[in-house]
Amino acid sequence: MRCKAGNSRLLRTLLRAFSLLCLMLCLGATAFSQSQATVDADGAQQLLSLINQERAKEGVAPLEADEQLARAARKHSQRMAEADELQHQLDGEEPLALRLGDENVRSDRDAENIALDNDVPNAHVMLMQSPMHRANILSPKFNAVGIAVVRNGNLVYVTEDFAHVYPNYSELEADAATQQAINDYVRAQHFPMPMRKPRAELTNMACDMALDDKLDGEKAHALPGVTSAVLWTAEDLTKLPNSLKKILSQPLSAEYSLGVCFAPSVSNPGGIYWVVMVIY
Repeated sequence: MRCKAGNSRLLRTLLRAFSLLCLMLCLGATAFSQSQATVDADGAQQLLSLINQERAKEGVAPLEADEQLARAARKHSQRMAEADELQHQLDGEEPLALRLGDENVRSDRDAENIALDNDVPNAHVMLMQSPMHRANILSPKFNAVGIAVVRNGNLVYVTEDFAHVYPNYSELEADAATQQAINDYVRAQHFPMPMRKPRAELTNMACDMALDDKLDGEKAHALPGVTSAVLWTAEDLTKLPNSLKKILSQPLSAEYSLGVCFAPSVSNPGGIYWVVMVIY
């Protein structure tokens, strides 16, 4: 019996040692695999050059490299390399529009190409041979791209995030751009310039509309002295809505106030400009 008990204890000890060795080997293999995943900045630059060469052949304007888009692309390529999967949305990952929003990308349209290959030129050729991916590369609707190449062993995980981005105005710059658009239109009509009256709460109203995801002039019309209000959303602040142009064409002799807010909403997850203008 002692001999059997001794053998049992020895067997348990060997099993524990074997289990520990397996665990260490697994952890070591994981660490080794992760250590191989590296960002290839030169590869990303090579892809940008190849993309713009393709666009030049088709007479399409080149894409600008956008660091905010590139950050989103790098995070996605790294996740694909870690998961060893080629997917646009991995488990637990947000969809593209929200990922770009997390990086403060201001855009009204976006698209994504992904590829897995053994080198960058081959990945580009493969993407150009796919009609959908080729369309993204050559689309004149995009003006910016963020590219990531992550190498893991002999493989490259490629992400190309395309977008049509707006100018990245600060709050003051957005206000000034809207004001300039109004001034330019009035001058073009050869009308006297209307006077603007400061009213800071209009910016908060514009941001509140984004939260509600709808244009709502009730609060603006309720302000003391206000006779009318114009509310709109804009991708490009230099373009005024027809409803405002009609008012400015009268000409406008009364004072007005203005509030501008860039914010995302349910229907515009990438963000859009929300504008409130009241007339007295």
